[in-house]
Amino acid sequence: MRKTVASLLLIMLIMSCNERGRESKGEAASEPAGTVVTSIPVSDSLPTDAMLIAGDVVTEVIIKPDPEGDPWETEKVAGYRGADFVESIFERIYDGTLTVYDYHSGEVLSADDVRKIEEDFGGDRSLIGKLSFTEDWYYFPSSNSLHKIAKSVTFGYELYNNLGKVYAYRAAFRADLN
Repeated sequence: MRKTVASLLLIMLIMSCNERGRESKGEAASEPAGTVVTSIPVSDSLPTDAMLIAGDVVTEVIIKPDPEGDPWETEKVAGYRGADFVESIFERIYDGTLTVYDYHSGEVLSADDVRKIEEDFGGDRSLIGKLSFTEDWYYFPSSNSLHKIAKSVTFGYELYNNLGKVYAYRAAFRADLN
């Protein structure tokens, strides 16, 4: 019964996050997959044959999988070394060089707002267990390669059930990366 309730809560959380993403983007039509992009604003260094194959793709990565769970989940992030990345984002928020946004409303968050979010989790950044990236994917036929450009990252704090197991993640804020 608990697993069912936890699964339903997780599904509802994911669905609400997806709805937020659609609303904040205004459901703007993107270029069809396979379109040759002649002007790419993110980086002038992309080859001229770059084909946008996916825009605003959300890639979620559980960076702290349950060690008692699926071994593949642990293996997928065996190379993750993102503690310095997380610390750097927080440093830039607090020194005023990075603006972050409420994940759900899109409103700008102040450094004090972020401090309050951190306080909700006892200031323990190690509880950030999920990263959610919004990316554009480009394919380069001339080199048969794929280039992913991360446009933003959302940090997700772990939420625990009464058995001490992670049942969901709370979006802390979104940081734009370009």
